[in-house]
Amino acid sequence: MKKKRRLAGGRYTFLVLPDDGGPSVRFRASALLLAVIPILTIALAGAASTFYLLHERSAWKVDRLQEQIAMSSGSYRSEIAFKDASILNLRKQVVEFAGQAADVQSRLDELDKLASAMQSFVGLKDSSPREKTAEDGTGGELFTATDSDYRDLADGMDDLYASLDAEIDELKATLTRAHTEVVKKKQLLRSVPSLWPTHSQRITSQFGVRIDPFTGNPAKHTGLDIAGHFGDSVYAAADGTVSETGFTSTLGNYVLIRHKGSLSTKYMHMSRISVRKGDVLKQGGVIGAMGSTGRSTGPHLHFEVLEHGVPVDPKPYLNIAMKELPTDVQVLEERQD
Repeated sequence: MKKKRRLAGGRYTFLVLPDDGGPSVRFRASALLLAVIPILTIALAGAASTFYLLHERSAWKVDRLQEQIAMSSGSYRSEIAFKDASILNLRKQVVEFAGQAADVQSRLDELDKLASAMQSFVGLKDSSPREKTAEDGTGGELFTATDSDYRDLADGMDDLYASLDAEIDELKATLTRAHTEVVKKKQLLRSVPSLWPTHSQRITSQFGVRIDPFTGNPAKHTGLDIAGHFGDSVYAAADGTVSETGFTSTLGNYVLIRHKGSLSTKYMHMSRISVRKGDVLKQGGVIGAMGSTGRSTGPHLHFEVLEHGVPVDPKPYLNIAMKELPTDVQVLEERQD
C-alpha cells in the first residue's frame, strides 16, 4: 500500500492502492481528527480496562456475598432446626409435667381418703374424700396439637399447681390434727386396761354369776378366766404402778396394779411373779407367768378390772383392743413372748 500526504489548510489526503491493481481509494482527514483518534482510542481502551476491572471486582464481591449468604443460610437453618427441636422438647415436657401433676392429684386423693379414715378413727369431723374414676387404657384419633392447645395446657397447669398447693396445706393441717388425736387416744388407751393380759384370748369363765367348779353351786365370779398353757407370759393390761403382790391359798400368786384415775387390775393363779411393789409398768410389760396356784382347777389366768376398788366386767375394756387396735395388740404380744 502506498500513501501520499499533502498539506492543504490543515487537512491530510490518504491514498490507498490495492496490491492486486484494483482501483485506488482516496480519503481526507483534518489534523484535529487525526489528533483526536489516538486519544479516543486510548480513552476507549482505558474505559474498557476499567469496565473489565470493575466487572471482575463486582463478580468477586458477588461470589463473596453468595458464599456469606450460603454460610449464613446454613447457620440460620441449623439454628432454626435447633430451636424447633428445643420447642418440641419443651412441648413434650409440658405434656409430661401435666401428666405428673395429674398423678400428684391422684396421690393426693388417696391421701385424702387416708386422712378421712384417720379422722373417722379418732372421732374428728369427716370431710368426704373426692371420688376418682379409675382410668384404664388409652386411644383415639391422632390430631396435631396447636400452639393454643399448649398455651391452654400451660395455663391449666398453673391453676392445677395452685390448687395442689392449697390442697397440700389443707391435707397437712388435717393429718396434723388427726395425728394429735391419735397420740391422745393412744395415750388414753395405754392408761386403761385395753390390752389382753395373755397371748391366749380363750375365755373359760365369764364375769358374773356362774356354777362354782368346786362346790357346784351358783356363785359370783368377779373376773374373767382366760385359759392358756403353763408358763405363758402375763402382761400388764395398761400403764400403771404395782400396788400389791403376794400369795394366798385362794388367789395363789397374784399382782395388783393401780392405773390412772380410779382403775386397777388384778392377776391371779400365776406360777411366777416377775414384778415387785412400787414397780412402774408400761402397757404390755411382763408381770409373771400363767399357772394354777391357789383355788384353781388348771392353768389359767383370773383377770379382774376394778373401778374404785369394785370388780366390773373386763370385757368392755378388752373389746377396745379387739376393735380399735388389733395391730398394736398383736405387736405387743409377739414382742413379749
